[in-house]
Amino acid sequence: MPLAVLAAPQAGAAEGPSVWVLDATDRPFTSTTPPGWAPTGIELYAARNAYEGAQILVRSGSAQTGVSVTSGALTGPGGALIPAANITTRYEYNHPNIQKVGNVQNPPDGGIAYYDALMDTGPQSVAANTTYAAYYQVYVPAGQAPGVYIGSARVNSSLGAVTVPVSVTVYGATIPPTSQSTFKMNNWFSSAGWDYAGTEASIPNEYGVRMYDANWWTVEANIAANMARHRNNVIYADPVALLIPDTTVDAAGHFTFGWSTFDRFVNLFVSAGAMQYLYTPTLLEPPASDPYLDTLVPANGVSGAVKHALCRPDSAPANGCPDTNNWLNQFFPALKAHLDAKGWTNNFYMSALDEPTSTQQATAANWLYTRYEQYFPNPRTNEAQLTTFTGDAAHLSTQTPLSSNYDANVALYQSYRISGKDLWLYSCIVPQGPYMNRFTSNYLSGTRLLPWLTWKIGGDGYLHWGWNYWHDGFSEPYPAADTFNTAQNGDHWLVYPNKSAYGIYDSLRSEAQTAGLQDFELLQQLAAVKPQAARTLAETLITNPTAYDTSGWNVEGRHKQLLDELAAASNDLALPFTDDFSGGDHFWTHTRGTWSTSGARYTQSDASANWGDVSYLRGRGYTDVSVGVDLQITGVSSYGGSTNWAGVMVRSANGTDLDSGYLIAQRDNGEVFVYRSGTRIGSASVPGYVSGQRTRLRVVARGNALTVYAGTGQAPVLTVTDAAFTAGDVGLVTGGASANFWNARIMPTSLAPAESAAAAASSSYEADGWGIRSAVDGQRPSAPNAAGWSSSGSTATNHTEWVRLDLGSTRPVSRVDLYPRSDGANAGQGFPVDFTIQTSTDGTNWTTVSTRTGYARPGATAQTFPFATVDARYVKVTGTNLSTDQFGDFRMQFAEIEAVGGDLAAGATATTSSSVEYPSEGWLTANLTNGTHHTDLWNSSGWSSAGTASPNTTQWARVDLGGPSRVSQVTLYPRDDIPNTGRGFPSAFTVQLSTDGTNWTTVVSRSSYPRPGAGGLSFAFAATTARYVKVTGTTLTADQFGVYYMQLAGIGVS
Repeated sequence: MPLAVLAAPQAGAAEGPSVWVLDATDRPFTSTTPPGWAPTGIELYAARNAYEGAQILVRSGSAQTGVSVTSGALTGPGGALIPAANITTRYEYNHPNIQKVGNVQNPPDGGIAYYDALMDTGPQSVAANTTYAAYYQVYVPAGQAPGVYIGSARVNSSLGAVTVPVSVTVYGATIPPTSQSTFKMNNWFSSAGWDYAGTEASIPNEYGVRMYDANWWTVEANIAANMARHRNNVIYADPVALLIPDTTVDAAGHFTFGWSTFDRFVNLFVSAGAMQYLYTPTLLEPPASDPYLDTLVPANGVSGAVKHALCRPDSAPANGCPDTNNWLNQFFPALKAHLDAKGWTNNFYMSALDEPTSTQQATAANWLYTRYEQYFPNPRTNEAQLTTFTGDAAHLSTQTPLSSNYDANVALYQSYRISGKDLWLYSCIVPQGPYMNRFTSNYLSGTRLLPWLTWKIGGDGYLHWGWNYWHDGFSEPYPAADTFNTAQNGDHWLVYPNKSAYGIYDSLRSEAQTAGLQDFELLQQLAAVKPQAARTLAETLITNPTAYDTSGWNVEGRHKQLLDELAAASNDLALPFTDDFSGGDHFWTHTRGTWSTSGARYTQSDASANWGDVSYLRGRGYTDVSVGVDLQITGVSSYGGSTNWAGVMVRSANGTDLDSGYLIAQRDNGEVFVYRSGTRIGSASVPGYVSGQRTRLRVVARGNALTVYAGTGQAPVLTVTDAAFTAGDVGLVTGGASANFWNARIMPTSLAPAESAAAAASSSYEADGWGIRSAVDGQRPSAPNAAGWSSSGSTATNHTEWVRLDLGSTRPVSRVDLYPRSDGANAGQGFPVDFTIQTSTDGTNWTTVSTRTGYARPGATAQTFPFATVDARYVKVTGTNLSTDQFGDFRMQFAEIEAVGGDLAAGATATTSSSVEYPSEGWLTANLTNGTHHTDLWNSSGWSSAGTASPNTTQWARVDLGGPSRVSQVTLYPRDDIPNTGRGFPSAFTVQLSTDGTNWTTVVSRSSYPRPGAGGLSFAFAATTARYVKVTGTTLTADQFGVYYMQLAGIGVS
């Protein structure tokens, strides 16, 4: 049975109606039936100041009446409560006439009815063979004590009541208030102005109110509360329209601006906690070929009260319009003075155009912004961009492209971001197809993941035009839509009018959007302390704007993993990776090019004029990393010829493009270059390069420095300093060329601090492939052009030599690995007979951690020297009694030197008693030690033994640490995918150590071990020197289908 099904929900049966639980990011339908093993309890994982939800589904073969869900308080640690007032249950309205657009999730019955609006709870009648859905939601206050809170919900039905157990795990992480968000959420909503037509009529026509009457203000106050609740912190407020009630103009055209209505409106959102930014509707209106400016003119044509009028920009008085320069020269300074007085100036966005396309619009916008900047230096400015319109880009502080337009023009928009502009994403009735959007018929994950995508590309905002345009069309008289039953697709509105209460009904989509906004804040918090963990979790959900996970369970699982990583005291994730491609390319993802493996070679065989045929390492994120690969350009397009190239990508925001990270490539004419988002930022010639030759290309990204090694030389050929991209994917890439790749090695510098470290030595032979840099180049075997390091002093007599590494910062070190020469008959020559290994934090004061005398000439394998963990920045190996090389010269020689600390299992070889080996689903023996420590289906799930019908089956997993190591703790990582967290963890197991892989000593033994939650389970013991670690499960546990497995997301050893 493929373990893809292990992501499916857990099962159970119930009396009366069937009742089961669905996560909040998957869509239910009236035709949804319970999976064979659906969860019957709610398990939520919440930050503080956050809302978390789940869906309760009810179905029977008989008709039901009085169906509802009620809930009560939850009790937690020390009697702490989440009160019933913080818990809501709302039934989901089934909209009968949904137009399917975009990435459609079809109902099981193929119909056009979709659940969306969340209605006040109340007894409902449910037809036979129809699924009722209720949305259960908990608000966790900012001051809530962390811990597990327990309670229940009750499903009421004429067929009998069913209790649904509830647990909410509250973490210490806290989501900031809406008005202090790091994300800018801008849902345009109706009030006064905007288009002075349908948008202004939306609320009066739906609620039967008049603009500015008491009930209109009640509606707006409820909108403000809803905005605060849903993290919509960019308030769409039209200052021109809101001035009309309180402003006068005299006969000479001098305005006296009155701000009371504007202030009353804005303060609704300030008081509600929603207002972090103000955003004006566009001041330039269609048509694109002849735009008009929003102005105020005398209502009676002479003086006194004012009204709105559209006037030509940059024009003299005409046809009842004022001189528009004079108008702006009055309006802008008055606006600035008032915003200054209220403290709102730095949070105010000016917007000239919506979806501009024409040169006429550009001319008008540049005129408007130039006037504006006379009064507002360095202002916030923004426009929704449907195309790559650059006509007024110089005046915009924010770029907000349609997500599909961003996808097609990554270099342009990343260049804007790099130049200092904010980057938002935008959607409306487009994009459709596979792109994320918030259409009612789409997968809810697409709505929730939009903030994740924005985070992933380095953005910080999102704009949608239709929060409550409650009309079916755009023509007068703008009749109120039947928002519940009319034909609709979800573009015009995200929420629904609660007419009787002058309030708002939320929707599944608005809750999914809010959950994504909360996730964005968690990603920001995690990236500040564990950037590789944050990037990796995002990578497992999103490849690019059209390739993302549609499983709500998986999205909820990553949300939980964000919280677990924030709560864990562990170091950042570090994901070492090597691939000789002999097992295929199942770790890699590509959307362009012709990629294949043959033996130990990975080939992109299309030499046509395509730039950016990327195959990237899926589901992994890297910050500081060393990436190396052997490559050979085998053909080039006639377009570009020998200037075409092959290389690597590092720190890519989207793995399948070449413009959202750094491209480091070898041209077939011998040039190596570094490219970033449309700009070449460095280049150099590679000495001795010959067209079509096999060559090694390596880049070390550390901080803001990219150091490139290529060709036969040991010194870097190029170093570039740039801060545009700090974390992302790693990939292989070609441009107008076919190429072969071998021996990919991707190593976080945190795991291999010696690699490319600053090295010094008492002497160094710098010829014939030998050199000090070759000792820290990441290549363990001797090679003709990378033999390693050799001393060169006093070769005729035995003497002392030393080599010293600067690891760049102080870090834990518990082992030094010395790799001998491995060149045939010379293997092991030059290895010292007597030597010491020392460490230091300052390079001056040294502590000896290992001393060896009479050390025999080794073979070609690594010689490891363990010691108790120390904090060190410097490592020094001093040979006091040397051996001779093949020429009889006394030398000290190493092919490579490595310093090891932290998790010794990371990247180590694992073997197991059995393994399902499902590459697509991510269940692989190799994933035990790949550093991910999480179960992320379709990426890295971990290891699973073969299944069995009996729990009394022995299964084991063994890790080879590569050499003797000082070990005092083993950490086992359970599955942590929702809702299967902890499944497959053995209830009885041992941990054993061995120096030879044959004779074992038991250091940990457990029985009747309970099903664990998420996070590493550490088992400590007396420090022991061992090379092998084995975990043996003797009593297994069942998955949700009743099959017994031993399953681990990972193993750590320290």
